[in-house]
Amino acid sequence: MYEAIIERIKERLTGRELSAVIIPHISPDGDAAGSCSALWQVLDKVGIQAQLMTCDYIPDYLKWLKRIPDAISFQNRPKECKQWLHKADILFMLDHNTVAREGDLEPFVKEFEGEVIMIDHHPDPDDVTYRISDTSVSSTCELLYNVVTEIWGKEVIDTDIANAIYAGISTDTGGLSHNSSHPETYRVIADLLALGLNKDYVHEQLYQRNTLSRLRLTGNCLLNKLSIDEHFPVATIPITFQELELYNYKDGDLEGLVNIPLSIEEVLVSVQITERKDKVKLSFRSKGNIPVNLWAKEFFNGGGHLNAAGGQMPLPLDDVVKKVRDTAEWFFKQLKVEN
Repeated sequence: MYEAIIERIKERLTGRELSAVIIPHISPDGDAAGSCSALWQVLDKVGIQAQLMTCDYIPDYLKWLKRIPDAISFQNRPKECKQWLHKADILFMLDHNTVAREGDLEPFVKEFEGEVIMIDHHPDPDDVTYRISDTSVSSTCELLYNVVTEIWGKEVIDTDIANAIYAGISTDTGGLSHNSSHPETYRVIADLLALGLNKDYVHEQLYQRNTLSRLRLTGNCLLNKLSIDEHFPVATIPITFQELELYNYKDGDLEGLVNIPLSIEEVLVSVQITERKDKVKLSFRSKGNIPVNLWAKEFFNGGGHLNAAGGQMPLPLDDVVKKVRDTAEWFFKQLKVEN
């Protein structure tokens, strides 16, 4: 499907001295961090000087991924970020479809004079120099595996790179519970296992590391904050900033929480609504063919995938919770789902 574009990228990246920057979306998740880690390691191997930069910070729970601790943030190292953007030949956009998802880096990236390579699986991508965008794949990491092996062959993949790619596939599919029904996804995982993937290690890092405060935060959310709409099959979990502070919240502590209410038989959609210092963030998850990305895009300045989407609002938490409840009727009428 992308043979011609990949061939052009291969020609561009082969046989010359190049420097590159790698940029994920704001608030990087497992797929963003995994794809950045994997690509950076590959570029190291093939002799392309590269630097990963973020508009904010990569969560601590993903810093076991090789190379991720070496990322620079625009928040505390803006001068270095600008210098890299000025001198780089290539900019890799990973796991996002538009420069608007690059936060404070956006105006400087818009001035970038080199070539841009986008590897992503979200709809409606920007027009860039080389665009590999496929909404049918499980994750950017799955797509990246295909690109990397087409350009440099499977022999470039080692255990650390395989671990990073698998981390992105696993987290972006909720542990292969959604957006993961294509046989090709499992063929890629099989390849990764053959190439050295340490699956047990990745699962331990992603899913088996807790702190007491994280468990207590999760328990409080499920016991005291989870509610189910009286009229629609929607579960909501509103979380205040004060509660985050009370339980010593760190980025990643709420990873996976939004999926738990979907285990309730009558619940078709789960929405986590989290108050941060300057905004309220929303995470949407759904069962079956219910497109929560439509709901997130229409009312909450967001978007994403059929079963997993996000959004944000510059409003008080209570107002956002009310907006979710008030717009549920509209959403389910669009789907012709009987309540």
